[in-house]
Amino acid sequence: MNFLVIVLSSQLLYYLLIAQTGVVGAFDSHIHDLYTLPIGGVIGSLLSALWRHHGLKLELCFLFGVQMMISWFYPNYSLGMLLALGFVVGYTTPLLLYIFGSQGKFQLSLGLAISYAIGTALYTYPYIERDDIAVILPLISVVALRFSHLKRVEHKEHLTFPWQLIGVMMLWIFADSALFETLSRSGDMDIWSEYTLLIITSHLFGVFLAYRYGDELLRQVRVVLGLFAVSYLLYWMKEPIALAVVYPIVISYYNVLLFHKLIQAGDIRIIGLSMIGVGWIAASAANAIALHHQLWIVVLVLGGFAVIYPFYFRRVT
Repeated sequence: MNFLVIVLSSQLLYYLLIAQTGVVGAFDSHIHDLYTLPIGGVIGSLLSALWRHHGLKLELCFLFGVQMMISWFYPNYSLGMLLALGFVVGYTTPLLLYIFGSQGKFQLSLGLAISYAIGTALYTYPYIERDDIAVILPLISVVALRFSHLKRVEHKEHLTFPWQLIGVMMLWIFADSALFETLSRSGDMDIWSEYTLLIITSHLFGVFLAYRYGDELLRQVRVVLGLFAVSYLLYWMKEPIALAVVYPIVISYYNVLLFHKLIQAGDIRIIGLSMIGVGWIAASAANAIALHHQLWIVVLVLGGFAVIYPFYFRRVT
């Protein structure tokens, strides 16, 4: 058994069920009660990029332990505790992706498939009753990491920061998070409550497509953009069943390619700096748009990108 896959899937589940949806739901999406969470995430990601790391396994075990202690108080968090939670998640994610560089695309796809299947099944669990989940997931991470064998990851020197690539990643996260947060607050289009099994199946199919046919992320821009366009169109047409098929596929598809590309960077600095934009800035901006019911902004951004992409990004792909 590959215990690193378990570590990855448990942490992705923690981010989905606790940091992303659980805390936000428990605080009724009140930004003034939550704003320190992304601030802590940015600080943690930045420090993980700048710090000289020694003994990554011990460092991650300690941080997962801190995550567990913070989770013990879920959901009764102060602004200071949310800052600490964001810091731990922001700091550990780049390290986890870095050590996963010894694994292949299959292991990554397996970890994402597990997290999407379980996360979808548990998504309708009440936000304020996820206290046990909040403690169990980091506990699983600690135990699985204890039995994991960390292979040496080849460090790549003289890397330039991939601005165009990170920009595309931020765009996908921005489009995904805005639609996700809008759907989760929509009474008639809350597909997770009605079509759980269909969504799980679609997620697994999306992971398979990305593993089997997914190419370099920048070479898949047209595919992902088209799938997002269809997803947004189905939302406005009020077609929940079709949306429950298409939208999970695009989520799984682009995330496999995104995480695989970040892992391939092989440099904690690049991964950490990338996660500031991809994991925190883009998602926070999308949440604000969803809370203010301004989804047209996302459509405008996607439309603008579709216009400039053939000209500006041609030399990159």
